[in-house]
Amino acid sequence: MLAVSLLLAGCQQQVGDYVAASLISRNGFARDGAALSQADGREVKLWGYVDHGNLYGDDIVRAILEDWWSGDGPDATTWRFNLKANPGDEVGKSFAVHVANDAGRDELLRRFVADARAQQPTKVFVTGRLTTFEAPFGDRVRTGLMLDVQSSSDILLEAPADVR
Repeated sequence: MLAVSLLLAGCQQQVGDYVAASLISRNGFARDGAALSQADGREVKLWGYVDHGNLYGDDIVRAILEDWWSGDGPDATTWRFNLKANPGDEVGKSFAVHVANDAGRDELLRRFVADARAQQPTKVFVTGRLTTFEAPFGDRVRTGLMLDVQSSSDILLEAPADVR
């Protein structure tokens, strides 16, 4: 499916085709930038947790999220959330997931904000195209991560039926 799967073959943190975000990301940056650069531009399947402190979108998104809204989305056709590797990771220790605005967005956001209000993690299974980039970090450069998702339907709130 992708280079990441090959790198992580045999790992126990896999649910079906979905690899744990914790295996590729630490604090929102790539664990192994050189290895992940091989997956740049490829489709990946990851599972992780929504960073409820980083939810972005247009005015409709703002109305749904209320106090949990973090600002405008990446552009007029896209909303964004950040993906954390572990449920207890601090706000901001995550990487961006850009999602096309579509009919499934609002229901997904309602679930995110309901979990945020209940102070419980939202576990998601996401399919998207991985982008890596150089990210200045203090006195060094780390490898940043971003995921582009075609549709809200590519974000599942439960493990796929074929792996339960």
